[in-house]
Amino acid sequence: MAATKVQITDEQIDAAIARSQDFETFPRIVHAAYHAGPGLDFLMLKLNTGQRLLVPREQLGELKHATTEQATDVEIGPQGRSVWWKQLDDGLYLPDFLKYRWGKEIEGKSGLQEKVAA
Repeated sequence: MAATKVQITDEQIDAAIARSQDFETFPRIVHAAYHAGPGLDFLMLKLNTGQRLLVPREQLGELKHATTEQATDVEIGPQGRSVWWKQLDDGLYLPDFLKYRWGKEIEGKSGLQEKVAA
């Protein structure tokens, strides 16, 4: 098998370093729990910024057909960037969630919008 040479430019290296620095400032999930109650089921995400996101089940397409048992079996993914329901084989990626589902509501709050847009 012939060896393949991969050439990386200084600009690509600089961009990778900049992205790695953003990682430390981007919100991460430190606690995740699903709460089921009469008339109010929600996912609670606590972020390393101190913020808590309470997301009603109705806003989580990932849980559309889930039982309560399946919904409560939630785990935090690698580096706190996601949550995963292994029984459902589905998850939620925090950067996308903040940007597309909450972007307008969090704009200007704690600098999240700037970090999400990056």
